[in-house]
Amino acid sequence: MSEVLVTERTLPKYLLKLILALAFIFTIYEITFVMGLNFALYTLLKNIGLDVKQLLYTPDIQQSMAFLLGLLLFSSYIIYPVRKRVKDIGKVPFYDYIFAIIAFASMFYLVVIYPRVVQVGYVEATLLNIIVPMLAIALLLEASRRILGLALPLITLTILALGLTYEEFNIRRFVNHMYYAREGVFAIPLFVMVSYVYAFVLFGSILEKIGVGEYITKFTMSLVGHRWGGPAKTAVVASALVGTISGSSVANVLITGTFTIPLMKKAGYPPEVAGAVEPVASTGGQLMPPVMGAAAFVMAQFLGRPYRDIMIAAAIPAILYFTSVYIYVDRVTKKLGIRPLPREQLPRFRELLPGVYLLSPIPVITWLLLLGLEPQYSAIAAIGVAIISAILYQRELSWGTKISASCILAIIGILAYLLGLPVSVSLFFVGSISIFIAIITGILLRGVRGMSTALTRAIESSFKNVATVFFAASCAGLIQGVLTMTGWATDIGYRLVDLSGGNAFLLMLTAMSISLVLGTGVPTTANYIITSTIVGTPMARAISSITGLDLESAKLVAHMFVFYFGIIADITPPVALASYAGSMLAKSHFWRTALNATIFGTAGYLVPYIFAQNPTLLILPSASNTPTVVIYRLVTGVSSAVLTVLLLSAGIAGWHYTKIGRIQRAILIILGVTLLTQNEYIVLVALATYIGLYMYNKRRQRIKSH
Repeated sequence: MSEVLVTERTLPKYLLKLILALAFIFTIYEITFVMGLNFALYTLLKNIGLDVKQLLYTPDIQQSMAFLLGLLLFSSYIIYPVRKRVKDIGKVPFYDYIFAIIAFASMFYLVVIYPRVVQVGYVEATLLNIIVPMLAIALLLEASRRILGLALPLITLTILALGLTYEEFNIRRFVNHMYYAREGVFAIPLFVMVSYVYAFVLFGSILEKIGVGEYITKFTMSLVGHRWGGPAKTAVVASALVGTISGSSVANVLITGTFTIPLMKKAGYPPEVAGAVEPVASTGGQLMPPVMGAAAFVMAQFLGRPYRDIMIAAAIPAILYFTSVYIYVDRVTKKLGIRPLPREQLPRFRELLPGVYLLSPIPVITWLLLLGLEPQYSAIAAIGVAIISAILYQRELSWGTKISASCILAIIGILAYLLGLPVSVSLFFVGSISIFIAIITGILLRGVRGMSTALTRAIESSFKNVATVFFAASCAGLIQGVLTMTGWATDIGYRLVDLSGGNAFLLMLTAMSISLVLGTGVPTTANYIITSTIVGTPMARAISSITGLDLESAKLVAHMFVFYFGIIADITPPVALASYAGSMLAKSHFWRTALNATIFGTAGYLVPYIFAQNPTLLILPSASNTPTVVIYRLVTGVSSAVLTVLLLSAGIAGWHYTKIGRIQRAILIILGVTLLTQNEYIVLVALATYIGLYMYNKRRQRIKSH
């Protein structure tokens, strides 16, 4: 077979079944031991007179992290080849089987030895206790290279080498900090992935497999597809909606872009434009609550805040981002002279409306998270709603069967609550049981085999997809471990403060630069962890000094700033993974597509500077301000941000009612950038100029038409 570019091997059936079995073990372990289904079952059985104490067995969270990471490492060496270009992509070479077994064993070793480590309080410096962690870290870096590319593992390896040198090659201290302790591999980033993120990845995968992503895209097409720039605006709106269930920009591109990009090309958009609109819109999906990128959960853990606070803080910046993309798309469409598509070529709203309940998991999970329920419980409960919605959507089933299935799950939830489970745990219990019931009944009954197949594929897909964030978090944890072990994180922070003179704007520029540079090869989660560790605290202090916020609130602003730019890096060349996915679907030139995506998102690049200077946009509570002052600042902040977007989009696109020349474009761009100062006089001048130029262009166009 000739060499072809691949990302995964084409595996034989027995290996596919093995990977599927591992995916089921991973999911069952997560739901049972990490999320606590075993405790829920124990409570229920005890309350009806059955004291099954065996259900109380729960491994320590570090043992769980090691076991689950071991499963992912084993499967990764089976699925992903050592090089992207290989001749026999269907065969797994013998050395990958060896790597897979050693990788799992090196992680499982911690599961076995951990009780002794806790009991004794230290690790004996035996040869085995040193070699196993070194093997585990080495194989983790190699698996990460195969999935994530060379950049992050290379950065991690370099920092590990520097840290080891700094510690004068004290191997015992090194492996203790990086492997046995809750630092390094098993630090907060991986803890968050295991505890919370997997539930949301599974939630997104299930909604995708039961057709929610496709439904959202078609539903949006039916609403806005017939307007000016309809196909492109569909991409923006659909990506925002899909972003509420998917925390991955690339996955968002593949879900919505499959429909919107061909439609854009059909409407007359050049391939480089069609391929750029979708990734720039999909990238904002990681900003859109309730299901944001994995880094958002890490942020909540770093800051010691409930995830609800992160959701609320992200809402307005996300809306501003999508507003900027929508306005820019509108201007480019009018400049290109692309006419709306006829309604006959679009999905019909009346035909889609009966299935609108497929979207019900989105408001449910949002409501549960805002109520303050644990994130993993909210996600699993919403999965139960998604399964019920999918059952109701299946035409093969009678309404009697649909209603019976819904009633059974409702009764299980009510009984769980009456038998002593809290509301949150009862909802989690129903969601968990619904997954298992749907799969088992799907195997036994023909009518719901489609549902069973969808869930099985979702479990397999989430198992594969979660490897990227687990490995990224583990590598970032190693980097963070070196920074904390050596004290470099504090030293670098002080150096940055000295170089910037404590100037908040210079620190923001530094944070943006680090995020964008790291983003050329580092995933969003690792990007956020590294950058926030280095500049988060000094930037928070600077923001606190210029805004008057308390330090804890200023930390949220600083971390949101870093998080935002870590996401934007997905459309920033040279790597720009989201742009790569868009160019692949559009069959366009990658560099031109990525450049267009960066230009489309230009106004969005300035949103963090706006909310950093006006933190009211993050809806932060403040005891020193009255509600009237808060509302005033919120309105003026949003108005100023929207005006910035209008000015920059007009100047960059070259369209302000009509095509405009270089002088007008320069004026609009300069005014848009100076609005970052949030100075009231500049805002008034910019508004007057924008309106004046609009009236001038409108009059000039009328004279030309006559």
